[in-house]
Amino acid sequence: MENDDLKIININSTSGKQYALNKLVPGEYQYEDRHYQFNYIPDALKGCSHIKTHGNDKLINENDVCLTFEVNHPVNVFVLYADKFPVLPKWLGEYERTRYNITREDSTPGTLRGYFSLYKKQFVKGKITLFGCSQKAMLDEEWFVNSGGMNYYMYTIAVKKI
Repeated sequence: MENDDLKIININSTSGKQYALNKLVPGEYQYEDRHYQFNYIPDALKGCSHIKTHGNDKLINENDVCLTFEVNHPVNVFVLYADKFPVLPKWLGEYERTRYNITREDSTPGTLRGYFSLYKKQFVKGKITLFGCSQKAMLDEEWFVNSGGMNYYMYTIAVKKI
């Protein structure tokens, strides 16, 4: 997909699931495997590239690679991370917490459920690697793993050319 000549290619998930590329706009689905639609998106990010992940990939450990992709320009990568998690994954500590937030509706329109903070990091052109969503402490909790991470959310990614 191109966005002002930005190309994002070779999106690979370590889970083997197909991640999709789309635009970050209200009404668009957040994940490939869920019917959750974005509600509020800050004007500064509307229309930028969006990598739709799979909701069940939320159980990938923070220390393990989750996905890689390549860009042909320097970019800001924004990780849309659910505020519900009690602690950030270690790798996300290298990102700047922005003042932006995004909301989304569940599969029932009008039911506002997801509230996501945005964390930003600059990257040069080339390959970008992101790690798992779940902190090791959460994965050590039997209830969390046995429930499939119920009521917690996988992150998705917005990419904007610098």
